[in-house]
Parts: sequence; C-alpha cells; structure tokens
Amino acid sequence: MMSETLFVGMLALFWTAEFVFGLVVVYWFVRQGFADEGTTSGTDFPLEDPRLTKQSLAIWGLFFLGIALMIVIGA
Repeated sequence: MMSETLFVGMLALFWTAEFVFGLVVVYWFVRQGFADEGTTSGTDFPLEDPRLTKQSLAIWGLFFLGIALMIVIGA
C-alpha cells in the first residue's frame, strides 16, 4: 500500500514532468515553426506558416486549460 505523502509526491512529479514536456514542445514549435526556410532547422523544405503554428499552440493551450479547470472544479 502506498502512503498519502508518496502518492501526492508522485502526482506532483507527474505534473511537473508534464509541464516541462509542454515547455519543450512550445519551444520546438517556436524555433522550428517560425524559422525561415533552411536557416534554423537545417531543412530544405518549407516550414509551417507562423499563423498556423500560433493557432495550434492556442488550441493546445485551451485543451490543457480545460483539463486544469475540470480538475479544479472536480476537487
């Protein structure tokens, strides 16, 4: 059986890891999605339109905000 302190610690570690992963994803989107063709990314193909990248990041942000709201309201 797991103690309550260990459970809360594991839960905090999980959410911290999720937050860090989210920051890495946002950083990658900003560095790769907004780069000029072939400069930062080192690719020879056209990159995603900056407007589409911002829209995608906004949708993901709303998704995670919705999850956080469901957790807060449910608690």
